[in-house]
Amino acid sequence: MLNYLKKTVKLPIIITLLFLSCEQENIPLQVATIFSDHMVLQQQTEVLIWGKGHPDTKVTVVSSWGDKVETQVNLEGDWEALIQTPKFGGPHQLSVSTYNEEVMFQDVMLGEVWLASGQSNMEWLMSSGINNQKDEIENSNYPQIRMFSVQRNLNGNNISNTSWKVTTPENVKQFSAVGYFFARQLNQELNIPIGILNTSWGGTRVEAWTSIEKLSEMEPSNKQAQEILNQGGLFQIGINQNKINEEIIKFNKQLLGAPSFNVPDNITEWETLTLKDLKYASPDFDDSDWKLFEANDVKDNGITFESFFDSGTLAENGVVWLRKSFDVTDTLSSYKFIVNKGIDDFDYTYLNGTLIGKGFSCCSTRSYSIPDGLLKKEGNILAIRIIDTGGEGGIRGSAYLESKNEKLLINKGNWRLKHHAFYLDTSIQLHELDFENLIYKGNEILANVKRGISLKNPNSYSILFESMVKPLIPYKIKGVLWYQGESNVENHQDYRTLFSGMISDWRDNWDYNFPFYFVQIAPYQYTPKASSQSLRDAQRKTLSVEKTGMAITMDIGEEDDIHPANKQDVGHRLARLALHYNYGKKDLVPTGPLYKRQTLHSNYIELSFDHVGAGLNGKNSLLGFEIAASDGYFVPAKAIIIGDQIHVSSKKIRNPKHVRYGWKNYFEATLFNEEGFPASSFETP
Repeated sequence: MLNYLKKTVKLPIIITLLFLSCEQENIPLQVATIFSDHMVLQQQTEVLIWGKGHPDTKVTVVSSWGDKVETQVNLEGDWEALIQTPKFGGPHQLSVSTYNEEVMFQDVMLGEVWLASGQSNMEWLMSSGINNQKDEIENSNYPQIRMFSVQRNLNGNNISNTSWKVTTPENVKQFSAVGYFFARQLNQELNIPIGILNTSWGGTRVEAWTSIEKLSEMEPSNKQAQEILNQGGLFQIGINQNKINEEIIKFNKQLLGAPSFNVPDNITEWETLTLKDLKYASPDFDDSDWKLFEANDVKDNGITFESFFDSGTLAENGVVWLRKSFDVTDTLSSYKFIVNKGIDDFDYTYLNGTLIGKGFSCCSTRSYSIPDGLLKKEGNILAIRIIDTGGEGGIRGSAYLESKNEKLLINKGNWRLKHHAFYLDTSIQLHELDFENLIYKGNEILANVKRGISLKNPNSYSILFESMVKPLIPYKIKGVLWYQGESNVENHQDYRTLFSGMISDWRDNWDYNFPFYFVQIAPYQYTPKASSQSLRDAQRKTLSVEKTGMAITMDIGEEDDIHPANKQDVGHRLARLALHYNYGKKDLVPTGPLYKRQTLHSNYIELSFDHVGAGLNGKNSLLGFEIAASDGYFVPAKAIIIGDQIHVSSKKIRNPKHVRYGWKNYFEATLFNEEGFPASSFETP
């Protein structure tokens, strides 16, 4: 009876499976898109290769270095295989095949793979404005250095549009500058192929790069993270919110009597975005009813939204068109249109009705070649559509036309401006309001127009972990490079907890306690209320996490630019950490002096440091030291180097208890080691 029951139960299952197999189309063999020609695989380890295929199909992975592995596609259509990699070298081939399909990868190198991540200073391209940029790009012929750059996206799918690139003068323009200089230093020191996985996004907070599960465990983020989990996670929230957003968009369209457009999810959609506004690019368009303004006295030679619209109003962000007429004397020369410090956030730039360039990276220098024959001597029309999604927006620096013989400033003089649409997180809402109504009815508009609930915000909890990190897991890496923190200055008191949590989160997800090296944010004149020195100190204290190291940038900040042009030293200092701790270069001092302890005396405090190298070295009379008694009131102090210690004192303070150094948003380093590396700012307990 038991055997009969078993048979009667199995029969319907078999019939169902046969039915499903007939209905299901054959799934082609796929390998995860992080694997491509020119890739670098981590040497001398087990590397996981994965992908999709038809259920129950055998997959064979064969390498030209002699390793062969067979595996099976599971019922969900996924497969994975572990292959053993030998010592560095190449180029190699890697074949993935089934009984009737094969995917072949060429020019595969075995070497060292590092993941580079963070916000804009890590994202910063070689073409975005760095020291000695022209020579650096022209001389970047390093076939052993490759980079895989994840496109900024919030859907997790755009990684499929990316592939590994070999370092050439053309390819390197789109490389992370910090990642490239790190890789170049390692390659020159070790003569080993270096691969960089770059996944970074400007203006983002550490919370966006951490899994929702980890955020739910940490006190600063657990409440919001738990709310997300209670609602079913980000995916389910997205479904629920889409229904609400549809009603909000419908309401705004009726209120303003104008069309609405969905905010794009990815760069491809941004590139092709149309907003019923391309007539504004035409040189024949009549812009006489647009706002006329004189740009001569605009701060920092830029033209920003905030110059016209009050902070906190809807008009402060959105879509703005700028138009300008100008003349040139030499129409036969080849020109470029250049904007120093870039256009924030996105731009579509037209000249005499022709699109000459578009940019989708905040604050990176724009350089667009002007087609020969497009310019005329009089009445050229420059028209720029600028989309600002938050914060300061517009032309951030000087704009000019440049040829071999001429540099013509463009951002001076008369311009015309039209605010075309509001950016409402989930939608781009057009309107028919003129400039005066935007100014005088700003509060009324703000009170009536509704914002959507967005998961298209790159600072949503865990959104970048899901879309920009998870697709890379578990690609085998040697370690991580991180440059971020500027966007967390406002919640600096939580950063040590959040950052330490993110490090452990990534290690848990990769199931590997890899080294994690990060850049301390550079000095910069934030708003007076900001406390970036406290954020820097939170980063310093994160060094208590094992296998971490910090590249100190106290000497290369720029007071008026949050994106210092010296990316070379940043990459070199990160490389120095790796060379010292991971590649046996113990003779290299890995970093600058780090505060170790203080010893209290009746009229001075003695400070000791790690990483003094050949000794401490002071500049500019060791300015920047302050001292306080038990009341915590700090006054400027005198600092003297005595051996490997520093004695700090002030005639105004008896029985001193505390010292701090470099305790300002912007500060020029005065304390170094003899090797030339700056000390970190710090405050003693």
